[in-house]
Amino acid sequence: MAGPNTPVMQQHAAAKRVQPDAIVFFRLGDFYEMFGDDAVVCSRALDLTLTSRNKGKPDEVPMAGVPHHAAHQYIARLLALGHKVAICEQMADPSKVKGIVPREVVRVITPGLVTDREQLDARSNNWLAALECSGERVGIALFDLSTGELAVAEVEDLAALLAELGRAGPREVLVGAADAGLAESASAALRQTLPVASVQSDPPLDDASVDLGVFAPDARSLGPLALAAAARALRFARACTPGKELPLRRVARWDPQAHLVIDAVAQRHLELTESASGLRQATLLGVIDVTESAAGARLLRRRLLAPLVDVGRIRRRHDQVELFVVHPRLRADVRAALSDVTDLERIVSRASLGEANPRELGSLRDGLAAAARVFSVLGSVEDRESRETLGLVGPRDLCSDLAAELMRALVERPPAQAKEGAIFADAYDAELDELDALQKTGAERMAELETQLRDSTGINTLKLRFTRVFGWYIEVTRSQAGKTPTNWRRKQTVRSGERYTTPELDDLADKITNAEERYRERELDLLRELVRAVAQAGNRISELSGRLARWDVASAMAEVAHRYDYSRPVVDDSDRLELGESRHPVVERLAAKGRFVPNDVQLALDAERLWLITGPNMAGKSTLLRQTALCVILAQLGGFVPAASARIGVVDRVLSRVGASDDVARGESTFMVEMRETAEILRRATRRSLLILDEIGRGTSTYDGLAIAWAVAEHIDEAVQCRALFATHYHELTELGNGSEHVANHCVSAREVGQDVVFLHRLVPGAASRSYGIAVARLAGLPEAVLARAKAILVGLEGSGGSVVHKPRRADAQLGLFERPEPEDPGAREVLDTLRALDVDRMTPLEALGLLSRLKNRLT
Repeated sequence: MAGPNTPVMQQHAAAKRVQPDAIVFFRLGDFYEMFGDDAVVCSRALDLTLTSRNKGKPDEVPMAGVPHHAAHQYIARLLALGHKVAICEQMADPSKVKGIVPREVVRVITPGLVTDREQLDARSNNWLAALECSGERVGIALFDLSTGELAVAEVEDLAALLAELGRAGPREVLVGAADAGLAESASAALRQTLPVASVQSDPPLDDASVDLGVFAPDARSLGPLALAAAARALRFARACTPGKELPLRRVARWDPQAHLVIDAVAQRHLELTESASGLRQATLLGVIDVTESAAGARLLRRRLLAPLVDVGRIRRRHDQVELFVVHPRLRADVRAALSDVTDLERIVSRASLGEANPRELGSLRDGLAAAARVFSVLGSVEDRESRETLGLVGPRDLCSDLAAELMRALVERPPAQAKEGAIFADAYDAELDELDALQKTGAERMAELETQLRDSTGINTLKLRFTRVFGWYIEVTRSQAGKTPTNWRRKQTVRSGERYTTPELDDLADKITNAEERYRERELDLLRELVRAVAQAGNRISELSGRLARWDVASAMAEVAHRYDYSRPVVDDSDRLELGESRHPVVERLAAKGRFVPNDVQLALDAERLWLITGPNMAGKSTLLRQTALCVILAQLGGFVPAASARIGVVDRVLSRVGASDDVARGESTFMVEMRETAEILRRATRRSLLILDEIGRGTSTYDGLAIAWAVAEHIDEAVQCRALFATHYHELTELGNGSEHVANHCVSAREVGQDVVFLHRLVPGAASRSYGIAVARLAGLPEAVLARAKAILVGLEGSGGSVVHKPRRADAQLGLFERPEPEDPGAREVLDTLRALDVDRMTPLEALGLLSRLKNRLT
């Protein structure tokens, strides 16, 4: 490869023209090489050594490379940075090609189109989202190439779109619109709000867009925008997998109105799938996900982020969970069988793309065998009502024919790569067995032929010999050459005799010489046939995987309910929300056993629907708010809840304003973020919503904050009229409870012991009398000098209506006979107040000396 005009570099240039916005991984032997700007980008992003071709010459070309067998690791890192990678493969065996090896781009890998197991999270979907915008309305399509799932919907505006994309968490988003300006503005908005690797504008669709009729006979009923979004997603996927059939089973329409809306803000505040600490066990998903299979884990995650609002469907899910709760032996046996079920969905999708390797086929074989065991376990359920609950009534397809073929074909432990060989079991294919035997017993076969020829001709000196130049031949001495059969063909005359060959010898010699190569070719042919058979059974395997996933989720939710004493909720169409002795599913798991204090919640639209909750810091107000929302979500996704009892009138939205944080990227302060989220809540809330709000107004001055908090609470009570929990430190706000029959005051109790505070974490009626802020500060470890000063300032504030500096005593104020006069100087009074509040027993000598010095300075 002398320079950019060599045939190989011309091939690379052609590949780059086809995929100008992708990094081209160009196959050269055992390496993928990157050239030009791609090499520079990869050297920086992947920490690769940057070399060059024709170094120091005018046609010098930057170059970097990675080993072929480890390419997936480097590709994953590039995808995480938002890059696309085009795989340019050798299309023929270099050993069999004279001249330049043909090369073509066989696959473009983008963040949303990953199928390699090493690059995927087995427990969550890898969505490619495609959008079609028209005015305010947007069509959405979500396509997971790794599982073959495609779902579409239409939403009314950008806020609803963000809620749905926040729910799905796509890795890549394609934005399209008839108006290019609209597409670009929508793309810009998404880049600011979605934590995805790639958001890009997509070219307009044309009349030759993907026809969805094959997958959705009623495709036109999907709606024009949803249909266009689906076509956009499939067009992009097909362009990135040239010459391959997409593993798409069907197009499913989903209705956002059929699900409990949990927007991205509420997901973050409630820590459903991600926690502020980054620990998975600190999330709701982390504590309820005890599923045994990858497909079950993905289904549970989807259900958690999209609970139902249809009471009938929710109750049917509860029925399944209850059945596994009351039959512990059945639950244990089903879960044991499910633990051996492999990721059938993703294996069959790779087979449809022609990418499945022998080990994945072995995993599919084992997974189908485990699926049969699951059905066998459930076959012990004889009660018809229970069988209907489990969905066991009617036909079932275990793909037994495919499972038997895989069992017959594959060795017990197939290799990870086809090139390693030893894929198929003995006696699976007669030709393969013969070629294998030839590789192992070629010399013995020649010896047998030599004996047969001697016996048939009577030539005792006959020998079979081999040279690299002439190959295999029969050698007969000159004296016995007259005994050779007439059908033997003379090959060469030498001094010692004559050399011959026969069709039989040529055939055996060809088999022996080419046995290894032919064995390899036959093995690859059989592997391709097996992969095609798996791909053809794709719909059947996908349906089977779906049934197993549903049982996995139900049995997992039952296991959680059994282990941690969850109860079945009563979900109905009422307007009530009643939780008896409810608990926070995450906090109670992380707390010491028996330390979590449960609480009751009772809200109803025609009674107390807005609770104002006061109490000291650290007493558990935020925990109470969150656990109420989490119980609703658990109930409506179809699970049991951490409570002694629960009745939940269906909630359409969970809207949350909990916690405080800046949005530095958007230049927004904590208060601005708080106000923006509160505004969105008030716009979106309906009478069916559940609102949880914590410390509204704390990000600004006291009076501004109180005014805002008061106005928000009034609006919720009088305008929105939904069920809500409102935690606050503004004790003045509790006056609302005296003026409205739908507002009630509750507080989280605490008890003061000496100068310390004991949190009881028990919710009781009424308003809190104080905040115990200084006591909490002592628990946090603030120095005693600071605490004493804080007490003195607090005394001043409480006695002076909010001014830190004491008001001067009136001139006519009369002192008592035995009253100790207070100092006139404000600074002296501050020092005196500080000394009175001081607890010297808690101070170190160094702290005491430091405080003494500061007080002296204040006096002087």
